[in-house]
Amino acid sequence: MGILSKLQAKTGEARAKEKIRPLLESRMMRDILLEIGQRGNEPLDPQSVPLSMRERASQLAAETGLSGLKQSAIDEVCLDAAGITLVCNGESTTFRYADYNYEDIQDTDCLPAVAEYLVQHLRGYYNIARTFFTVTKSNGHTEEKTREVLVTRHHEDTPFTPSPVQKQRLF
Repeated sequence: MGILSKLQAKTGEARAKEKIRPLLESRMMRDILLEIGQRGNEPLDPQSVPLSMRERASQLAAETGLSGLKQSAIDEVCLDAAGITLVCNGESTTFRYADYNYEDIQDTDCLPAVAEYLVQHLRGYYNIARTFFTVTKSNGHTEEKTREVLVTRHHEDTPFTPSPVQKQRLF
């Protein structure tokens, strides 16, 4: 029985990758990454470094000078069924799926994977949180789907958790 569930899980991962690939390679994602790049980066804020990594960060700063330690200036990224919003210094920039010929992201299960992809390009320490809703299927079973993913830059007052709130395999 275990081998069947492993096969189903691998098939599900492959399908999820195929669903998000067009979005990751789209003009929309290029525009978002360009916006992140244009927002510039700033010197690494020591309060943004988790306590366990401060020693290593200060060692790197001593070796290369603070100029070598940069992070993205983006404070928050919000992904939902309608679009992706970047927040920087209180100013928000929204990229709507509809503007890029996507009807809507109905299968919101791909949002955590897209968020993870964006975090890889943000350069800094970020927390990923998710909100859910349940969908009743025709056979009576219920399924949890992701409503929104919020990526927030870590500061001293927000504990650093380097994984999504609910443990989930994102490829």
